[in-house]
Amino acid sequence: MKRTFLNTSLALAVAGFLGTGAALAQQYNAPVTTPPTPAATPDASKSPAANQVVVPSRTESGSSAFGKLDIKHRGYLTSEDVSQLQRFNFKNADKNNDGKLDATEFNAAWAIYSGHA
Repeated sequence: MKRTFLNTSLALAVAGFLGTGAALAQQYNAPVTTPPTPAATPDASKSPAANQVVVPSRTESGSSAFGKLDIKHRGYLTSEDVSQLQRFNFKNADKNNDGKLDATEFNAAWAIYSGHA
């Protein structure tokens, strides 16, 4: 008799647990959403801010500043790329006079410009 009572109690407990789980699952189903279509998603490359330079702070490292200024990911900077940096001496930084600053040239000039030389 005790064994039947335990089996019945266990069966009722499991059934109650499963029933509660099913009821909760039905209550909390998240609404189905669809991702936006490509036409509805704005194209970041067409926005005016996409190609704007973020002027680095003088407290940043040279490599961080170079990364922010090299928005075209060319691996070098032109005088136009650094034009937002007030009192940055591009001509002195361009050691090989090719009109470009590679990372080495820029980092040396940045150390002077930022006061970390």
